Amino acid sequence: MRISRVSYVLCRSELERPIPLSCGALTHRNFGLIRIDTDDGMTGWGETSVNFPPWTYRERAATVQEGLAPLLEGEAALDTLRLRDMMVAATRSFTRMWSEGAISQAISGVEMALWDLLGKTTGLPVATLLGGIRRREFRCYATGIRADDPAAGAADAVAAGYRAVKMRIGFGDDKDIATAKAVRTAIGPDIALLIDANQAFDLPRARRMLAALQDVDPYWVEEPVLSDDFDAQRRLRAEFPGLPLAWGENAFRLDHYRLVADEGLADFIMPDPCRCGGMGAAMDAARTVNAHGLPVSAHHYGSDLGFAAMLHFMAATEHTDLVLRDVAAAPLRDAVVQEDLRPVDGMVRLPDGPGFGVTPNLDTIAETRLDI
Repeated sequence: MRISRVSYVLCRSELERPIPLSCGALTHRNFGLIRIDTDDGMTGWGETSVNFPPWTYRERAATVQEGLAPLLEGEAALDTLRLRDMMVAATRSFTRMWSEGAISQAISGVEMALWDLLGKTTGLPVATLLGGIRRREFRCYATGIRADDPAAGAADAVAAGYRAVKMRIGFGDDKDIATAKAVRTAIGPDIALLIDANQAFDLPRARRMLAALQDVDPYWVEEPVLSDDFDAQRRLRAEFPGLPLAWGENAFRLDHYRLVADEGLADFIMPDPCRCGGMGAAMDAARTVNAHGLPVSAHHYGSDLGFAAMLHFMAATEHTDLVLRDVAAAPLRDAVVQEDLRPVDGMVRLPDGPGFGVTPNLDTIAETRLDI
């Protein structure tokens, strides 16, 4: 069985109101899907992260269609690890000339589709192929709460059954602190409050913010500084040894996971299979940090196709913590697959079936596809 075609499919929907982040605002939700077809009619699906920068969905089309597809078309479809290594080797020099993150995210979606294809062909769940299913149910935290009124959005999430809520900061120090206090008041002392800075601060601002945020008893503070600014992270760890830190959604190199784990720079590690190089790379990262006793709390900010893949990664990982669930108003996110993966009372189950256990909604994909 050989690969006959590798396709990049960009699905897009306009948002009723922009989603603000410290690095910009989303006016649309873009979902970058990868489809791999074989000469005997089998199909595998994956997802590549296309959130930022705003033009990334166009760059991804070129990388997949002009860079990766010609490498794989005609190759043996089930040689998942060999094909992953081939993509990495063929693009290694480009990571020095251009963008390591962009190339890693492109490889992620294609590699993910290869795993889905392998699972569907063998009749096995991807989590089984990754080493075995260790758990089938996951506790989620809600992210993407209302930006216009985070306290009310957090309270809504708690009312829906979530026992952990994440809010974003990076919109001005005084405003951030006031918002964090308002959210903590709204959810009470027993709900876990996660705080995400999206790499917004330099070291002096990070120091001020972490000192102030201790008052709201955060479950973790995520990416207060640039993800690869390890000197700043060392200083923050030394100055705030009791404040839990989360890191990893923007990590693309195994040696960076190893460094953070070796030096104890974070308490929760967040590989994103749609960014870090795919399922295999995420598992490599998980094994590395698990060996140091650090839990994995996987990241995913895309469609429910990638969400299903992320659940399979978490199912196969030994030491895990909370699972991210985006609760922002984005109907296309859920409609990309036929199955309903929305958590119930803050809990979500591993999708059953071979591959990632989900069926792409081809009608919805066709209706929302943006030709590039």
